[in-house]
Amino acid sequence: MRFLRRAQRRMVDTGRIIFRRAGPLAALLVSGTASASAFQLEARTEAQVYQIRAWRDASPDEPVLLPRRRIVQYLGLNGYELVTGQDVGFESSLRIFADFGLPRGEAAQIDGVRSEDADLLYAFVRYAGNGFEGRLGRQVYVDVADILAFDGARVRYMSRLGLGAEVYGGLWVKGAGFLSSSVYQPDGTRESDSRRLDQGVAGADPSLTALEPMYGAKLLLEDLKGVSASVGYRRALVEGQTDLERATVEVRYGRGLGLSALAGVDFDLLQTRLAQARAQVRWDGEQLAVSGEALRLSPVFSADSIWYWFAFAPRDEARVRVDFFPRGPLRYYVQGVGSQYHTNINSGLALAAVANDPGGQPSYTAGGSAGATLRSGRFRSGLDVSYRRGFGGSQAWVDLTAGYGFGDGRFTLDGRLSAARIDDGFNPLLAGNFFGAQVWASQVLTRASRVSLVLEQNVNPYTRWDSKVFFLFDLKASL
Repeated sequence: MRFLRRAQRRMVDTGRIIFRRAGPLAALLVSGTASASAFQLEARTEAQVYQIRAWRDASPDEPVLLPRRRIVQYLGLNGYELVTGQDVGFESSLRIFADFGLPRGEAAQIDGVRSEDADLLYAFVRYAGNGFEGRLGRQVYVDVADILAFDGARVRYMSRLGLGAEVYGGLWVKGAGFLSSSVYQPDGTRESDSRRLDQGVAGADPSLTALEPMYGAKLLLEDLKGVSASVGYRRALVEGQTDLERATVEVRYGRGLGLSALAGVDFDLLQTRLAQARAQVRWDGEQLAVSGEALRLSPVFSADSIWYWFAFAPRDEARVRVDFFPRGPLRYYVQGVGSQYHTNINSGLALAAVANDPGGQPSYTAGGSAGATLRSGRFRSGLDVSYRRGFGGSQAWVDLTAGYGFGDGRFTLDGRLSAARIDDGFNPLLAGNFFGAQVWASQVLTRASRVSLVLEQNVNPYTRWDSKVFFLFDLKASL
C-alpha cells in the first residue's frame, strides 16, 4: 500500500509536468469531441513490480537484480462522425509512466532511460469518403519494410477499378522528440548522445537528436480477381544526409478456401541488397490446412544503426506447417523449421575471428513444433512442444496453458506453465533448465470496467528467482 500511495503522489507530480507540456494538444482533442456524434474513452492503469538482471558490476555467481516499480497510465480518446453524415473523426492514445525503482539521478546516467515522462503513441484526425482517405497528426505506419511512427500526413485514394495510390510524409518519431518514445525509431540507434558529448567521448554523434524528415509513396492494386499488390518507396534524411532508403513490393492472392499465396520484398537501396523477404503458399480445406513459407530476415534498418558497423547477419528460414481441425473441441498442428545463419561479421572487429570460425559449429538449425488446443464450454487449454538444434546450441520447450470462465464469465482465471532445456553455444549463462509459471485473474466490475492481477514466477540458472506482479484496471466507455 505504501508503494501505491507513493506511486499516486509521484504520478500526480508527473501528470502536472506532462499536462503543462501537452496542454495545447489536450485542448485540441477535447475541443474536437464537443461536436462528435459518438466518442469512445479507453483507460488502463498498470502497476508493475519486477526486476531485471544487471549486465555491469555482476558475475554469474553473484547476479545483480535491478528493481522495476512502475505505474503506467494509458488514455485513449476517439471521436466519430464529427461532421454529421461524414466519416470524419480522430483517434488518440497517451501513455504516462513513472518508475519508482529508478531514481532520476540514475536515469540521467543511462542513454535513453527516463524515470518518468509521457509518450503520445498516436493522435490524428481522419477523413474517408468516395475512395479517399486522409490522416493528419501522429500515426503508426506498418508495411513489409518496418513499423514506424511519424508526425505528418498520409493521403490514400482507391478507385472503383481497384487501382490507387498513397503518399505520406512528416517527421520520424524518435525518443528525443516531443512527447515521444524510441519504440518506433530506427533499430540500433541511441535516442541521444548528450551524455557522451558532455564527457567528450570520441565518436559521440550530435545528430542523433536532429529532426528526421521522411516521405514515401505506393502504387496500389486491390482485389482484382483475388489479387492485391503494392509497389512502394521510402526515404528518410538526417541533417540533409540519407539515413534510410528502401523499396518494397507486396503481392497477395486469396479467395476463401483453397489456394492462397503472399510474397513481400524489402530492398535496401543504400547498400543495394535484399533486406527482408517473405513468400508463403497455403491451401485451406474444411478440416485441413497446409502451408509452406520461406523468409529472409535481416537486422539492417538505418545508416545510423549499430548494425551497419557491427554486423550484417541475415537469416534464411523455411517453414512447413499442417493444421488439422476436425469436428469437436480439439485442434492440432505440426510444423517443421530450418534456418541458415550468415555470420559475415565486420572483419575489423575482434569478434569476427570467433563468429566467422565458430569451432566447427554448423551454420544452420533444424527442428519443429507440435501442439493442440482444446475448447469445451468455459474451459480452454493448449499444449505446445518445440525443439531446435544446430547453430548456437539446442533448446527444447514445453508450454501448457489453461483457462476457465466462472459463473456468467465475469471472472476468468488463466494459467501457463513453461519448461525449457537450453544449451547456448555462445553464452554459458544460458544453459540448464528454465521453468516458469503465470496466473492471470480477471474480474469484470461493470460493463465498462475490469480489474486484473497477474503473478509470474521464473526459476532458472540465469536470474535464479525472477518474480513479477502486474495489476491492471481497464475502463472503456462508449457514448
